[in-house]
Amino acid sequence: MNHAQFRQYFYQSLTQYYSQSELMEIYHWCVEELHGWNRSTAYAHNTQLLSETEMNAWKKVIERLKTHEPVQYIFEHAYFRNLELKVTPATLIPRPETEELVQLVLDFETEENLRVMDIGSGSGCIPLSLKQERPSWNVSGMDISEDALAIAIQNANAMNLDIRFTLFDALQPDAVLPACDVVVSNPPYIPQHLLENMDENVKKHEPYLALFVPDEKPFLFFEAITQGAIKAGARSVYFETHATEMTELKASLSAIWKGKIASHFDLSGKERFLRLS
Repeated sequence: MNHAQFRQYFYQSLTQYYSQSELMEIYHWCVEELHGWNRSTAYAHNTQLLSETEMNAWKKVIERLKTHEPVQYIFEHAYFRNLELKVTPATLIPRPETEELVQLVLDFETEENLRVMDIGSGSGCIPLSLKQERPSWNVSGMDISEDALAIAIQNANAMNLDIRFTLFDALQPDAVLPACDVVVSNPPYIPQHLLENMDENVKKHEPYLALFVPDEKPFLFFEAITQGAIKAGARSVYFETHATEMTELKASLSAIWKGKIASHFDLSGKERFLRLS
């Protein structure tokens, strides 16, 4: 079977699981991983025959894709701003909106020597990006998951970025943040009742702890992190949050944070980020 024929087999095998646009993106990701061909060169190899080893590798990937396993987990890496990160089911797959959160911090924090703490680091995408673009900053990261921290540390070592990662549960009553100037977080914020409405790849494969909160306490992480930031002497806090609940969240945090609370829109026009200053 040549590659053009196999491409049709790939689409036919997965068309019931993904939309056409999703399949095209997944195909190009896979072909670059398995053959090293980018979009412009993949079709130049249409008549090239697949070896048995290549065919078996593709078929294993297809079987995993049928379970809605994200392609980033299959190949264990994802892209975020200027970074290529190792990711596993212990870490969230970084989203484009979180890239915008990083940019928001960079836009507003212009001093050279800042102590920045990221809470809920996962793969380390936020603190690694901040440290890469602001080498003079003292950047740290925290997460409740030891497995996620292990991945974040691997990513930091691979990039030769000096970041301290520590185990931390923001909801513990005795949890204490070290002194810092800026706190950044993309905490869990999806109400539990929305779980059934989520895409299969999220429900089946991404870490529940990093995404969902109890229906009766949707803002508990934002409140706890804000309280911790105040005690740590932070002058600014940056959050990514659920765009549909911004008014209620701002009202909740205004009872804790006595400074300014401003919301910011993402590139799709949704009110997505909070900046406490």
